[in-house]
Amino acid sequence: MSPLLKSSAEAAKQGLSYKSAPWQYHPQDFFTYSENYRNLAAKLIGADADNIAIIPAASYGIAIAANALPLSKEGEVLVLEDQFPSNIYPWREKAKQTGGFVSRVTRPENGDWTEAVLQSISRETEILALPA
Repeated sequence: MSPLLKSSAEAAKQGLSYKSAPWQYHPQDFFTYSENYRNLAAKLIGADADNIAIIPAASYGIAIAANALPLSKEGEVLVLEDQFPSNIYPWREKAKQTGGFVSRVTRPENGDWTEAVLQSISRETEILALPA
């Protein structure tokens, strides 16, 4: 664990102050702050703000992806061994609905996940559901 930047701590305090006095939070604030965040995030990664989505939780985003991506009958979704359940359950459900299947890349003894993933990709692999 490391200490927060002073600017981050101040921003957190300001955010909490809105929760302490919600009557001071105006309807336009719901969009002002999130749009500011989307612009800053886009600038950070060299993208357009329209390419940045704000979602309530990673599990929500993964569920959206699982519902949106095609998976054929006997198509494979590849995940890492010991993934957080939020990145397993939606893919299992997707596979169940389509007749596909979920496979796990086992933890490599040498710690080289990239090589392990590359070695696990097959003709049946259609979706790689991997963490950053």
